[in-house]
Amino acid sequence: MKKSYRKLMGAMPAFAVLAVMMLMAVMTGCTKKKTTPVVHAISYRYATAQEGAKLLLENEEYYAGFSQNDLDYKMQKTGAGMDEYLDFSGKQVKDFTAREQKLIDECFEEMEKTIADNNYTLPPLEEIVLIKTTMEEEPGAGAYTHGTQIYIGEQYLIHLARNPILDKDSFISLLWHELFHCLTRCNPDFREEMYSLIHYTVVEDDYKLPPSVFEYHISNPDVEHHNSYATFRIEGRDIDCFTDFVTTMHYAEAQSDFFSCGTTALIPTDGTDTYYTPEQADNFDEIFGMNTDYVIDPEECMADNFALAMHYGLDGEEGEGYNSPEIIEGILKYVSATPSN
Repeated sequence: MKKSYRKLMGAMPAFAVLAVMMLMAVMTGCTKKKTTPVVHAISYRYATAQEGAKLLLENEEYYAGFSQNDLDYKMQKTGAGMDEYLDFSGKQVKDFTAREQKLIDECFEEMEKTIADNNYTLPPLEEIVLIKTTMEEEPGAGAYTHGTQIYIGEQYLIHLARNPILDKDSFISLLWHELFHCLTRCNPDFREEMYSLIHYTVVEDDYKLPPSVFEYHISNPDVEHHNSYATFRIEGRDIDCFTDFVTTMHYAEAQSDFFSCGTTALIPTDGTDTYYTPEQADNFDEIFGMNTDYVIDPEECMADNFALAMHYGLDGEEGEGYNSPEIIEGILKYVSATPSN
């Protein structure tokens, strides 16, 4: 028969009771677990569809920079209006499923492991808010960002849920890419350092898109500023240019998505109402490097390079390194440096 604690104590001499109590105190002290709070390099949370739609529509500065070309391509119709687009966009936000959240958590755990195993230090980062959408509001994108909000396409998540082993690798690369955009917004010095790896200089004020460019301009939520330039060799001259993503024709003529007829515009910083294409710059590949084809802006180019560096290290995805290894080396050197006090 099991005796109660109180009855057992009452049947013992006083000195025995004291000894038992001391022994139990020691045992309790030995078995008590000391927990240390885990400090995550990447803090994030999931937004509901209601909160996500609200956050999406609050990015008013982004929408204020739209051209008519933007609206037509994103709504896939001519003469689209901003109110129509905003109403449509808010309806594209969805709730994450429990399965999706679990898979995303596993991806972030692997990213955290990469940081810990390599003793990397990321620049300070505010909490990330993850938002799920159909991506119809930004057609052609798999994910995009506003501030420290990462919007993830529903189709990407469907593929991940169906083939987690096969698609987890590409999804982690996607998260590293989008995380870079959040990091550059929270850390202007980090942005400057990263851009310098591809010969871009960041200035204080944004350049204004000239009329010939704005007519074909396509807004990119990941590119908040046009305030950096590089020197391109065009027609035998060195010309300081900033970049923008434009289409080569209006939607009425193209009747397709903007990526099918898009190009990188190299726009002189002196205010000249003209732009050049990558084919006209003899040193375009020298400027952007040759690790990625996503070279519509230094922000996107470096986000791809950052994802490559963080996910695959110096060896690269295939274990054969990179065409422009100096960019990857510069990124890894930055995140490997001991932060100053």
